Amino acid sequence: MATFEHDSTIPLERPASDAARTEYVRRPNPGRWLRELGWRYLVGFLALVFALYPIVWIISASFNSVDSLTTARLIPPSVTLDNYTSLFDGCSWKLGMPPFECASTTPIPIWLWNTVKIGLIASTIQLVLSSFAAYSFSRMKWSGRRVGLIAILLIQMFPQFLAFVALFLLLDGLEETFGEPLQVDLWVAVIPLAVLAAGVIWMSRRGDWDARMQRNAAIFGGVVALIVAGAIVAPTYGVTLFPKIGLGTHTGLIIVYLGGAIGVNTWLIKGFMDSIPYSLDEAARMDGATDWDIFSKIILPLAKPILIVIFILTFVGLYNEFILAAILVQDVEQFTFATGLNLFVDSEYAAKWGQLSAAALIGMTPILIIFWALQDRIVSGLQGAVKG
Repeated sequence: MATFEHDSTIPLERPASDAARTEYVRRPNPGRWLRELGWRYLVGFLALVFALYPIVWIISASFNSVDSLTTARLIPPSVTLDNYTSLFDGCSWKLGMPPFECASTTPIPIWLWNTVKIGLIASTIQLVLSSFAAYSFSRMKWSGRRVGLIAILLIQMFPQFLAFVALFLLLDGLEETFGEPLQVDLWVAVIPLAVLAAGVIWMSRRGDWDARMQRNAAIFGGVVALIVAGAIVAPTYGVTLFPKIGLGTHTGLIIVYLGGAIGVNTWLIKGFMDSIPYSLDEAARMDGATDWDIFSKIILPLAKPILIVIFILTFVGLYNEFILAAILVQDVEQFTFATGLNLFVDSEYAAKWGQLSAAALIGMTPILIIFWALQDRIVSGLQGAVKG
């Protein structure tokens, strides 16, 4: 290590008093601060400006009365809310699913409903299937396990939309078999459901159920009671017991989405489950627990952080998906939000940039709420399991 010696002939400049010495030590050095810390703030500020600049323009365009990009300015000359109010023209509430109807050619509420419905259903089913597969790969030993993991990884290397021709033909064939939905009046579905709820509540009172199971039985009975009340108000309301499957249906689109991210989700959940100590499984088996008991009562509660992260990321991905939804769904009433926005710029001279910007901001709101509300869960889920 190199050493430095001070030349005794050159006097050191030291402050005379303690106050002056303190001021000398605390005196900032702009060059050193810029080299060590300042450039980081500068890079962060430039990245923030780069990310927020398009959003600021979209917000400005949504309030701009001039519906054109060529004459648009960052600060609009006149502000209006017509771009927002026009999105809901002709829409009204109704009793049913969706809970509103729109007579306009751009039914924003229906598109949002379709997107949220498809995203929640597909994300939930994907999470359940991925959890089962991840537990099998992580905690069970069976022949072909390694080959199965590699096969899942290789399949996920090819984007799903590359198979859209096969998917199109598959749904076209399913439409010939399941072309009509099976619908009944609400009372037909409510009667067996009410009998089941009464039986569950009776068993919870007379059986050896703990407080948590009794509470869940009471919640189930309350939900069924609300459905019965709805049947009294609208007894002829139709309920779909088995949906239509094929082109132009949400069921067909959900089936296609189910195979899109199960492989990646399985790998992520498996990696998290691998970090959970195996001693918990062994202790549970010594107490007589089955594989289902270990999965449902030990592994799933410990893996809850990664499950929440997987659900959020899957929902956001399906919320923004465009290619498959545009190919498989052609009815405007069945559009998702991403495909519906395309109608605002369908023509070069009839593009509605103000309404497009307003609709984009409205569609962005659910995603922002999810990330702001669950950002701590996302961070904790990506950190790994807590060692026990």
